[in-house]
Amino acid sequence: MIKELQLENFLFMKNASLAFSPGLNVITGETGAGKSIMLEAVKLILGKKSRTGIVMPGETTAKIQAEFDIKSLKPLKNKLEETGLLNEDEPDLLSVSRTFKEEGSGRVFVNGIMSTASVLKELGPYLMEIHGQNEHQTLLDPDTQKHLLDRTGSETHKNNLIELKATHKKRQQIIRQLSELESKTSRSAERIEELESILKDVMSLNLSNENEEEELKEESKILSHSEQILSNLRAATSIFSDNEEESGAVTKLYKAFESLRKISDFDNSLTELSERTGSLYYELKALQTDLEYKADETDLNPDRLYEVQARLTDISRVCRKLGCDFKGLFELKQKVNTELEELMQPDQTKDKLRIALAEIDKQYKSLLSEITAEREMLAKSLNEKVSAEMALLGFNSSVFEAKAEKTEPTSDGAENIEFYVSLNPGAPGGPLRKIASGGELSRVALAIKKVLATCDALPTLIFDEIDTGIGGKTAEAVAESLNKLGKEKQVLLVTHLHQIAKEGTCHFMVSKSIKENQTRINIAQVEGQERVEEIARMLGQTDSDGLSFAQTLLSKSN
Repeated sequence: MIKELQLENFLFMKNASLAFSPGLNVITGETGAGKSIMLEAVKLILGKKSRTGIVMPGETTAKIQAEFDIKSLKPLKNKLEETGLLNEDEPDLLSVSRTFKEEGSGRVFVNGIMSTASVLKELGPYLMEIHGQNEHQTLLDPDTQKHLLDRTGSETHKNNLIELKATHKKRQQIIRQLSELESKTSRSAERIEELESILKDVMSLNLSNENEEEELKEESKILSHSEQILSNLRAATSIFSDNEEESGAVTKLYKAFESLRKISDFDNSLTELSERTGSLYYELKALQTDLEYKADETDLNPDRLYEVQARLTDISRVCRKLGCDFKGLFELKQKVNTELEELMQPDQTKDKLRIALAEIDKQYKSLLSEITAEREMLAKSLNEKVSAEMALLGFNSSVFEAKAEKTEPTSDGAENIEFYVSLNPGAPGGPLRKIASGGELSRVALAIKKVLATCDALPTLIFDEIDTGIGGKTAEAVAESLNKLGKEKQVLLVTHLHQIAKEGTCHFMVSKSIKENQTRINIAQVEGQERVEEIARMLGQTDSDGLSFAQTLLSKSN
């Protein structure tokens, strides 16, 4: 439940700190005083999109902060823990704050950790439900009515609904796969011919080595310049080798080495020079051998050059035709073979999918049957309970009925649900969306909410002027119903009726003042004499008799 709400520079409210009680919390005030400001703040705490104009005129920022007791909300605590937002020091408390700037931007914090409004939207359904004039209209939507009926079900029913959605999704996937396979099969002959043509081109190259193209290009470069390579190798080798006219570089270096070695014994400083010359000689001798070997193996082979270039031409032609590079041919070959295998054996794949579809169809129909049967039982129970609650709210001989109409199975079941009501004796019943007026719809909504209060763990309900269009005995009946609801849930209620306000376990009053052409709104808890005076104001009788009557009303309620 919500424990505290703090507002700062919010709309026309400078500062407010509201501490709520576990039962029925009522908010009252003159018409136009700004009673709905608190509800606007709560909606923002629950993730409503921010807008401009939230910051009080003359200020630069506004702030809203709420604290919730989540001790009994294990699913919410699990979600906070999963997302890293749980308050580890005080896991039973949840703190949410939003700050706003003049242009509408701002920040969101959950337990002191920066977050987003979308996260607040995910947390909101665990914390409270708001029922105002706009929400009344959603009650008329058959999908909402189906959801409300399902909320009265057991955990098994709710789990079946979750499983039905997952099963329906998987079933649709299999149906889609079968359809795609049928489509492929219908044009398989044409596709097989196309794939075989591609495979023929790829196989014509006898591929085995992904690096072949690069290796061939390197070999082609060498073969194209083999004559120049051989000529220069021989020129280099001739410098090292002896000829008829003179000794080569190797012989000359050897003679230098021998000369230095003979005199190194006479002068130690010549030893190093002798050794260095010897090293050069052996290195030059090895270099001569390598150059001679390279010259001998260099082949002037125009036939091989033709073969290499022809192979590169074939590779280039196939790559251009198939729109890929050389290495892509290997991947293309694998893909074509895989698709051909599927197209050549479509019946085997179809059989597998048909077996899978039959199995999931069986599961799907079983879930549909269970959910339909459960909804029939839930509808009977809801009909009795809501009809009884409506009778307590001033609808004499009223009848409520959640009707199921068979429809094509979907992820939500095999029936649509619509609420029907008969509000007056002798009057024909009909869909709630066609029968109920604004005031009647508010009371029907209250009856439904009161029944739902015992069916789920939602801790807090907020009603915005649910008493619109009622008075007298009906108002007393609504007040009594809200009093009982406050014993099941925490209730926050904006009201203009003294009959309801007197039932509050906690009473807040909203007032508006204008000073120096500036509007200011104040909201504060009223107790004792202040509360008596507010009830008297709501009665329209603020003299001593009115105050006395207000005191009597409050005394009877307590």
